[in-house]
Amino acid sequence: MNTLLLILTIPFIFGVIMFLMPLQYNVLKKSHIFLNLIVSGVLLNAVGKVVHEEELSLFNHFFFLDSLGAIFLSLIAITGLLVNIYATTYMKWELEDGHIDLRGVKNYFALSFIFTWTMSLSVICNNMAFMWAAIEATTLASVFLVAVKKDKKSTESGYKYIVLCSIGLAFALYATILLYAAANGKVDGEAMLYTNLLANAENIDTMALKLVFIFALIGFGTKAGLAPTHTWLPDVHAEGPAPTSALLSGVLLKCAMLGLIRYYAIVANGVGLEFVQMIMLVSGTLTLFIAAFFLIRQHNVKRMFAYHSIAHMGVIAFGLGVSGTIGFFAALFHCAAHSFTKALAFCSTGNIAKIYGTKDMTKMGSMIRIAPVTAVLFGIAICSLVGVPGFAIFVSEFLIFKAAALDGQYLLMAIFAIALAIIFIADFSHFFLATFGKVEGKVVHNSEMKLSENLPLLALAFLIIAFGVWQFESFTFLLDESVKTIIKQ
Repeated sequence: MNTLLLILTIPFIFGVIMFLMPLQYNVLKKSHIFLNLIVSGVLLNAVGKVVHEEELSLFNHFFFLDSLGAIFLSLIAITGLLVNIYATTYMKWELEDGHIDLRGVKNYFALSFIFTWTMSLSVICNNMAFMWAAIEATTLASVFLVAVKKDKKSTESGYKYIVLCSIGLAFALYATILLYAAANGKVDGEAMLYTNLLANAENIDTMALKLVFIFALIGFGTKAGLAPTHTWLPDVHAEGPAPTSALLSGVLLKCAMLGLIRYYAIVANGVGLEFVQMIMLVSGTLTLFIAAFFLIRQHNVKRMFAYHSIAHMGVIAFGLGVSGTIGFFAALFHCAAHSFTKALAFCSTGNIAKIYGTKDMTKMGSMIRIAPVTAVLFGIAICSLVGVPGFAIFVSEFLIFKAAALDGQYLLMAIFAIALAIIFIADFSHFFLATFGKVEGKVVHNSEMKLSENLPLLALAFLIIAFGVWQFESFTFLLDESVKTIIKQ
């Protein structure tokens, strides 16, 4: 059977199966883990075929998987699997605390498969209009994972999420319509297929393409969390369950960024790199400094990491704006590094909330004594987020500096360094307060989590360090091939 057809059907079918499962937690837990292993295996099998240079397409290239899509599909497979395994532990805690009932747990597990299905769909769509529809569908699938508790704050944040993202994606829809209008009759073959548009971008009117990119940036940038349309993101992460925040930040934001990168590629090859790079530099710089300013003032651990999501989307945008192949390589590497890091960060907040019964870091303290493994995991996430050498995010941030230096863009280097320095200072002040400070509130769970409960987090920590110190040939191959398709030599 065609691999892409499996991607189109398996996650959706498993979601339906989970809806039909009996209301027994052990059955739900084991089924959720087992079925997620199968889904990740299917996705990684597709990625493996791309690595071995096998073309994957379906329905006359309506669906396809290239090296760029394979990078993001691997994030859905790996990050999604580890977060969903952790979700079984987190939902058990929520069930025991009375925050959710068993039917709510079953619905959460089922919807997570539908969410994975919509994200995978957005990655393998070659048709630009259908890709837009898939990204819009991710909003509809994930909003119920945000408002799972059904209390006032969760419902309000879920409502804000769906309204703002849908309004934002309306701009992306206009970009899609305008792109079709400009390309129809001027490209070989179907005018909505990404591969055709990329190959014939120079035949499309340049002014139309510039307008298309601006609308695409507003639309997909809203979903990705780029300023100034980022305002939904802190509220959603603050109120949603920890695994939901990990999936949204670690995977969903990257799917929205992939949509923007597709438009970036088309416009760059039609108009020239200078235009898209200038726009992305402005967007990235604005996003970085707005996020850095709010990070200084944050004491809610989940809101802090939410603003980090915004900041690192700014880093990706900044990388796309820096000249040369190295900047684009760095931006794509940063997508993976940030995916693993933010998944660990938000999952660790699940442990922290269980220990202290609060998300307020001013009421925490002595985490290194109470739960040393959680403290170390929390520290690894923080170290990676601020770009400490030896951790994944350092690699991409260093490459952005290198790209700017090689092109003599010293002012950009200074701006980037200032933003990162503010984030560094803000983060470590919060981290030391929660980890080594005096306990100001109460400790609800005065012990470390079991090893089995921490295993997904330990795996994410391993990936963060491994990508920080080791070069994986398969992943580097995908990055190099993606750069070649966008920035043609």
